[in-house]
Amino acid sequence: MSASAYLYFAGMAILFVGQRLLDGQDELQWGATIAGVVAVLAAAWLRLKAMRRSQVAPSDGDISPSDAAGLRFGHRVAMICVLAGLGSLVMYAATTASVVQRLTLDQEAEIKWLGAWRSLWPIVWLLGSVPLIAVDYAIQSSPVMMPVRRVRDLVSHGLVAALVISLVFPLNYIATKTNERWDLAYFKTPQPGTATMAIVASLRHPIHVRVFMPPSSEVAQELRAYFEALQGPNVSYEVIDQAAEPKLAKALSVRDNGSVTFTQGDLDLDAEPAADADAEAKEEPDDGPPKPITRTLKVATDLEKAKRTLKKLDAEVQTILRELGHGERIAYFTTGHGELSWDGGTQAPVDRQISALKQRLKQLSFKVKQLGVAEGLAEKVPDDADLVLVLGPSKQLQQPEADALQAYVGAGGSLLLALEPAIAREPVVGVDAMDGLLAKIGVKMGEGVLAAEQGIIPLAHNKLDRLNLVTDSFTQHPSISTLTERAEKNVLFTPATGYLEETDDQPNKVTFTVRSLAVAWAELQLDGEYSADLGESKNARNIVAAVEGGGDATQWRTIVTADASIFSDLGIRNLGNQRFTDDTINWLVGAEALSGATESEEDVKIEHTKEGQTAWFYMTVLGIPLGVVLLGVMRMRLRRRGGVR
Repeated sequence: MSASAYLYFAGMAILFVGQRLLDGQDELQWGATIAGVVAVLAAAWLRLKAMRRSQVAPSDGDISPSDAAGLRFGHRVAMICVLAGLGSLVMYAATTASVVQRLTLDQEAEIKWLGAWRSLWPIVWLLGSVPLIAVDYAIQSSPVMMPVRRVRDLVSHGLVAALVISLVFPLNYIATKTNERWDLAYFKTPQPGTATMAIVASLRHPIHVRVFMPPSSEVAQELRAYFEALQGPNVSYEVIDQAAEPKLAKALSVRDNGSVTFTQGDLDLDAEPAADADAEAKEEPDDGPPKPITRTLKVATDLEKAKRTLKKLDAEVQTILRELGHGERIAYFTTGHGELSWDGGTQAPVDRQISALKQRLKQLSFKVKQLGVAEGLAEKVPDDADLVLVLGPSKQLQQPEADALQAYVGAGGSLLLALEPAIAREPVVGVDAMDGLLAKIGVKMGEGVLAAEQGIIPLAHNKLDRLNLVTDSFTQHPSISTLTERAEKNVLFTPATGYLEETDDQPNKVTFTVRSLAVAWAELQLDGEYSADLGESKNARNIVAAVEGGGDATQWRTIVTADASIFSDLGIRNLGNQRFTDDTINWLVGAEALSGATESEEDVKIEHTKEGQTAWFYMTVLGIPLGVVLLGVMRMRLRRRGGVR
């Protein structure tokens, strides 16, 4: 190729590196961008000079006018191709963040603007660059004479190749906009997890499971395999066709096949179905046999329709068994101080939403309520509270509220305090009531936000990712039993976490159960850079504390975390965070014996990260096509050499 072509493609490559691979490194990115543009402009200048030289009439009489016209035509076409490449760069510039921000478009207009230009600029670039390769090669191989017909053939071949490659972009756009799905997923009904087995072992009264399905159906076979693993002294099961047992079905309020009933207590087939099973459960005497209580799980009779329920069958069964065996508990979430909430809607940041946590508490047989000043938090915590959660308050608690929480804990309550570093909270005015509450518990928050260069999850693809820490440093403790057992497979995701320290001269039993990795430092300047000269040091620091205190009659338990995002929708996507949540809640309410894994065969959403997928992306999109082209060029050269010999 000519020097102009080399400069053109080198400049384009430098621009690609600057815009794609150096994103977030402003100085390097600008340097690479400027260097790439200069190289492309230099290529255009060289091409212009070559085109002007070709306009001069040839002095060699052996060159025909048609061959000279072919060279001139080839240089003009090459110049047009270079200008097309420059035009594609202008189109690409229209998609950059700085340009889009200056346009001040609304959301819908911005989507259309970006969609149009992001689809057009690669096509224009290909229409210029692919024919340029062919024409430039022809000019270099025949620098003296060139038939016009050959140039036209090469240009047409290059355009066809460019258009074929360009089909990728509209096809990709159509694929993203067309809601067409094929279910090629692996399917399997899970077996009972260790948590389910623990619940079954702890049941006070046996439970009889009745599967109302045609016995020969595929769904019945899947359910039979699951309940056979649970069968024992506390659980029995049978598969029944609803039409064959109408009296039994009526007593259980089952109208057709497609139901799985769980009954605790002896069923009276002559009695009318209970209108309010919960009311009957409340009337049950503590020392007598329970009145029959039934819970029902709907499962479609068709296997394809039932797959969604079957994949999460263990979690559904676990929820029902918890409710029947241990009753419903009440969890209060404090509100009014900027805490994490499930009421933020779709506009709220994902790290401030706790919709998944609320759902998980319901699966653990908790009734969820809010607790603020209007609900009496400034006076006392309600007597029916089994658990109180304070998740990431960004505003100060008032002293009466902190006193009410302290009184609740002192009376044997269970409290989960999930805090945030000082930078995520409003400035404290006067005395911080939360500091006083923490001091009585036996811990305090350290200064700064933990950051690291390793052991992180890339989300923003810049220095902010250094705050997205993960850790597998766990202590043996009942509050994280499942997480500890599976530490080699699960990590705890702690985005923008602070750290905890134990206070002096306090009588409580404080156990730090989760620590950061030793590569983390306490970020004091919030610049994302480790600075030993400024007092920052790399060390393992405490993130979670399990605290026990009180006397024999009023023993209490508290979990304190230096990061509330552990429990947010952002954090709880991680399996390790889910298991940490379950173990923590179970330990706080004294049900640590029920901790364990919940099996699921649900399809996990694949999160592609730039760090893990970049190499594969560029290898398949660029590496393989370039490899094919190089093999073709080598084969052509070998054939020509053989012909010369």
